[in-house]
Amino acid sequence: MTLKKSLVTLAVLASCGAAMAQSSVAMFGLLDVGIEKIPGASARVSTGRGTFSSFGFRGTEDLGGGLQASFLIDTGLSTDKAGFSTQSGLASIGNRATWLSMGSKDLGKFSLGRGYAGAYFTLRRSDPTGRAFGQGTSGAMSLYSNNIQLRFDNLIRYETPNWNGFSADLALGLQGDAQSDTARPLVDAGTVTGSAVRNISTANKPGYTLGTQYANGPVFVGVTVLRTPGVAGFGGAASSNSKNTWTLGASYDLRVVKLFAGFESDRRYSSNRSAGHIGVSAPLGAGKIMAWYGQDQNGGTTLNDKVKSGSVAYTYNLSKRTDVYAAVIEDSVGGAGVTANNSRFRDGTTTQVGIRHRF
Repeated sequence: MTLKKSLVTLAVLASCGAAMAQSSVAMFGLLDVGIEKIPGASARVSTGRGTFSSFGFRGTEDLGGGLQASFLIDTGLSTDKAGFSTQSGLASIGNRATWLSMGSKDLGKFSLGRGYAGAYFTLRRSDPTGRAFGQGTSGAMSLYSNNIQLRFDNLIRYETPNWNGFSADLALGLQGDAQSDTARPLVDAGTVTGSAVRNISTANKPGYTLGTQYANGPVFVGVTVLRTPGVAGFGGAASSNSKNTWTLGASYDLRVVKLFAGFESDRRYSSNRSAGHIGVSAPLGAGKIMAWYGQDQNGGTTLNDKVKSGSVAYTYNLSKRTDVYAAVIEDSVGGAGVTANNSRFRDGTTTQVGIRHRF
């Protein structure tokens, strides 16, 4: 009898262990702090000059048959003065992304919540810095209107399986709760901020973002489209801002050097606006050197800004999780929207040095 009880106990413990092995929860994060000198201001200690600091939790549970439930809670941090950093108007837990998802390798993944979608992934993979450094810590992506319109509330998102390198990411925005149920599409990254830019939909019209990409071996090509419902008269823009914003990004890895390029056509206003960049990265010692140059004409009807920007940056790996960096960014701002646009770019040279640690 004792032997039988022992065998039963072992079987129960083994099944519990197997069940626990099918579920996992992990904490992750990145801390970045550095010293920055921007035009017209004294040197200062700043948070996230190389990469936005953040921490979060992710977890998965196997449901059987290849089906898996998962969640993500990602939160921005301020490492210079502590506390949460503001992400699209939110200074709270989960402000970068909060998803609850279900899917499988064969079916793809459905998600509900808030976070990145569409153009973010196209732009990030076409930027040699991976959206790092610069006055807005956005690298070459700072040139694009889509750089601000990347993270939304109240999304239904679907990520397709990978078919020999081809995949797609579709997100549909629906009306949210009473606190954020009216869309206010950005005129430009230098103007509206806060909760006004959180939604991709209005009370009567949904918005959407669709990204398609091919990533196989050394080649990456991505095309995305973003549509935000028009708000007549907002920011001086007519209701034509219901039109689409298109983004194209590409990279090619030659091993000794990697080439990058991106382009955006913003059709929301009376005149099409465009932005674009080219870039390169290469391994150097225990780190990597990155450089890019681009131009932006994405201002709306009240921000006819013309920005030319370029950057050279170097990261040096102290370990697998810790690196130090230095970057120099040159911004030339001109056009009718210079004064208003200075909240986004300051004309002149920016220098940054810092340290990053991943956990």
